[in-house]
Amino acid sequence: MAGVGLTFNKNHYLHDSLLNGFPCPENPFRLKAIMQYLEKNGLMNNGTFTFYEAEKASLSDILRVHTVEYVDLIKACTKDSRLSPGNDVYVCPSSYEVLLQAVGCVLKAGEVVVKDMCDHSFALIRPPGHHAGPDTSSGFCIFNNSGILAKYLRNVYGLDRIAIINIDAHSSDGTYAVFDGDPSVLCISIHQDQSTLYPYRGFIKDIGVRPALGYCINMEMPTESGNPEYEIFYDEVVEKVLLQFDPQIILLECGFDAYYKEPLSKLNLTINGYYRIIFKLASNWNIVTLLEGGYHDDLGLMTSVVLNALVGTDNIEDDVDQIDLLASRHVKTRKEFNNNLALLKMRLEPYWDL
Repeated sequence: MAGVGLTFNKNHYLHDSLLNGFPCPENPFRLKAIMQYLEKNGLMNNGTFTFYEAEKASLSDILRVHTVEYVDLIKACTKDSRLSPGNDVYVCPSSYEVLLQAVGCVLKAGEVVVKDMCDHSFALIRPPGHHAGPDTSSGFCIFNNSGILAKYLRNVYGLDRIAIINIDAHSSDGTYAVFDGDPSVLCISIHQDQSTLYPYRGFIKDIGVRPALGYCINMEMPTESGNPEYEIFYDEVVEKVLLQFDPQIILLECGFDAYYKEPLSKLNLTINGYYRIIFKLASNWNIVTLLEGGYHDDLGLMTSVVLNALVGTDNIEDDVDQIDLLASRHVKTRKEFNNNLALLKMRLEPYWDL
């Protein structure tokens, strides 16, 4: 049985929109609920899942991805509530320290895998990061956690084939902005149709720029897509591309907002859907999992599903009636999915054998 390393930014609760006087779905309750669930169900320090302490990241770590001017802006915004770092983003006086600790946890999660201390890891951190670009923040994201980790692993440990896979319902547009011209980092984002969901970027036509054409893959899932569509896409595109790219490590931007109970999106992944994707990845590659979005009441449950998939233990029973779920959705879902899949394969044909 594979061991899994866990990291957790304990100061995350100091990054709270209520400190600025307004509510936000990206709040301390998300991580609090996860930790309470793991403790209640005996998943903390049980021999299979081991927590590792992490030091906060340095400014030089952040500057692997972000510009000095952008970091200075974030610092300034924490000191002056009249300033704003970007759309759909908040900061409060302690946010910068929280961000450094979160990135530190991400770097530690990568380090324990690269050093063979465990086969896989999961950084339980907030705020999320996949919408943050080199000089922009949006969608609750301020620093791009996976981007910083990828560059850290390349510069410090010499890795030159890193894959970043996003399964958040929202596209990984910030990560795309970091690596769209970098053939050493393969970016695959599987997200809801971007004509229907924020950030309205990350279309099938976006496949990177020279010299990395084909190394950024965006799959738009029609609304109501669920386990069958995700499994088809994994088998017909994700796994085939990964086998050809041969990554030394995979960074998984793990958003739980593709879950069927998520109020901010319209996808239908269930427990089994998440389990199968992550189990297949973990069976072939070392995975560093990073917590991204997800704003429903089952975050703790879904985290335990991911942990079970990483180690290959039996899945938690899925209480969703798949027949009812499939019957309730619009008939055009699979047709749109097939059309999108065909279009993506056509665009990727010059670069990958699909």
